[in-house]
Amino acid sequence: LIKRQPQETDPDNDYATPEALEAYNKLTNVTQSGYIAVNETDPGVGLSGALWAESSGGGSDAGANFNRAWGGIGHSGHESVVWRDVCELADDPDQPYDERLQALAKAGFKLATGITFDINGYRGIFIVYGNPHGDRNKLNNPANARFMNNAAQLIGAAAAIQDPIERVLAFRKEEAFNNWHRLKIKLLTIVRMLGVLRYTNENSGGLSSDRPKLEKKSSIAMLREASARFRENAKETAEEVKEAAKNKATRWGKKVRGGSAGIAPAFTWRQCLWTFVGVVTTHTILSRINLLIMTESDKEFNLILAPLGALTTLQYNLTAAPASQPRNAIFAQVFAITVAICLSYIPNIPPWFRSALAPAIVIPGMAKLGIIHPPAGASAIVFSTWKENNWITMGIFLAGVAITIVTAVGINNMSDRRQYPTSWYLVNKAKKAIVGENELGQVTVIKKAP
Repeated sequence: LIKRQPQETDPDNDYATPEALEAYNKLTNVTQSGYIAVNETDPGVGLSGALWAESSGGGSDAGANFNRAWGGIGHSGHESVVWRDVCELADDPDQPYDERLQALAKAGFKLATGITFDINGYRGIFIVYGNPHGDRNKLNNPANARFMNNAAQLIGAAAAIQDPIERVLAFRKEEAFNNWHRLKIKLLTIVRMLGVLRYTNENSGGLSSDRPKLEKKSSIAMLREASARFRENAKETAEEVKEAAKNKATRWGKKVRGGSAGIAPAFTWRQCLWTFVGVVTTHTILSRINLLIMTESDKEFNLILAPLGALTTLQYNLTAAPASQPRNAIFAQVFAITVAICLSYIPNIPPWFRSALAPAIVIPGMAKLGIIHPPAGASAIVFSTWKENNWITMGIFLAGVAITIVTAVGINNMSDRRQYPTSWYLVNKAKKAIVGENELGQVTVIKKAP
């Protein structure tokens, strides 16, 4: 539903461009050559998939640590929304290429938010596009946020009720069929009983002597009928299992063939140069510090560099990715190394199995804690196989992590196309707790009860 055409596509507006108008027609005009229809998408692919993946990460604060708020607004339960820069998503190399997402960015739909709803287990997302040229205070007004959240729940309820309605109609149709089936059985039973009574009256002399024989035949018939029903039910169950297995295999094969997501765009030479400068600066510092530590400790201690190489890959190539943020880097590394060192204290665990057990604990543990960070998985393996595991080595390594974060913050933010980190999550939380700052960046005064 388009209430107002984007200014970039209005010929009478200063923001209008031919490229934006062409993209707008591809999104809205079904007769346009190259029309981009709305199709099913995977989580994380396209605008709807990206908003869904970010907002359904777990809890009301899902995605708050890596979503970039436009105008300073952030998460706060159901009374606020997070606005996402669509152009930033379209240009982000961490996002799979999606033609519709690119067209939305070009057509002027530059600001969007996704509000999830869960109506008795029926889950979905309601996407709202905002005017990027409008008044930020109006857009971020709590009344607007509440209206959008309530509208999402209302639309979600309307969508959720469609399936129960279809089920009710199917149930009524089935119930009518069953009622007629039961009535037909009763009528047939009455007709047969009348036939038996008439046969009894006509052959009353010989019926009593043949009763045991009839009862025996009736018992055998019932046994045969029960056996036939059992075979029929077993056959139906086998068919259902076979059909379920076939459907599962079909879905598995479809997933193996891959989805429709495109290839992420390559970096420009300018961005590659920024990455080179950042990586060479960071690892020059780290290598020099490692040399100093080994010299001063007579090679008793050193700085483990391998996982830090993976960390700098994230910081300079996937700058906006949640796994690259300082919160994930610090907490995930502390968790991974602690688990690896603690496992070394457990006796009778062979080193080869400890190197498998450590990442098996750390990787799902990071997912559960919401601090996914791939280099931490490497740290778990390295520290689980390290001959001289101790807490001093862990402290040296965490100091190296802190150095990489400091250099990434300094170098990435020199580029106009990058921002690192996307948010200082813990700092913002502490600031709000101490100062009483609300989600709009305003300081609130808490009145004490008389």
